[in-house]
Amino acid sequence: MILIAGHYCHDVLIAPDGSSTQALGGSASYGSAILDAFGEPYEVAAKVGADFRYFEQVSRKPLVVAGKTTSFVDDYRSGERVERVSAVCEPLTVLPPGPFKAGLAFGVAGEVPLTILAQLRERCDLVLADAQSLLRFVDSGDIRLRPLDPEAVQHLDYLKASRKEAALLDVPALRRRLKLILTDGPRGCTLLTVTSELHLPALPAVERDPTGAGDCFLAGFALGLARGYSEDRALRLASWCGARAVEHPGVPRLIDTEREEPG
Repeated sequence: MILIAGHYCHDVLIAPDGSSTQALGGSASYGSAILDAFGEPYEVAAKVGADFRYFEQVSRKPLVVAGKTTSFVDDYRSGERVERVSAVCEPLTVLPPGPFKAGLAFGVAGEVPLTILAQLRERCDLVLADAQSLLRFVDSGDIRLRPLDPEAVQHLDYLKASRKEAALLDVPALRRRLKLILTDGPRGCTLLTVTSELHLPALPAVERDPTGAGDCFLAGFALGLARGYSEDRALRLASWCGARAVEHPGVPRLIDTEREEPG
């Protein structure tokens, strides 16, 4: 059983041609899509407001609280994603009791505080986090990044970071305390430990929407570890999940021919 901690969101996706689409968002929704596709048991700890539009699209229901659902505008007209936040739901305060084989810190707008990381550590054999869960904060609607809180490190086994996020991390120090996965889009990914580096090139993919690719990547890695795979095999599964994710607009719904797990 895997536990996902992070909110479902409302996304407005603006394509390079200026067209826009409203869609289900949030790392929790993308990670759930991977676990659903592979039939992996999991739970989600998520909060939304009463305005949440996508109850029928999520298989694990969120807690509905006062206020609005966390909402993003993802603008790709410049070629790079530019994010704005129009609403932020309250943080998580408590997680299901567990135990769980793996826990994913999948926050998108500061909803996974240190207290939730500590609960993940207590309830899960392995704790994995996306760096955006720990570095992001919202400043007048803009998403900004801040340095990693040193206290967060003690709760983690694996931390995934993009090239941009890695610039805020003390990579040599971190790899002595946990295992660090650096992702770099078409240039692939690298798993850093205290004594080794494992690099995998990116898999071929026809990109339609890059939103959530990192979330699907980390969910695939957690899935592999929960099933007892070696880190090498789990990383290959993660890369495969990330590649398939970009081929789908919005949250990926993998068809049968896309569910065959790579060797």
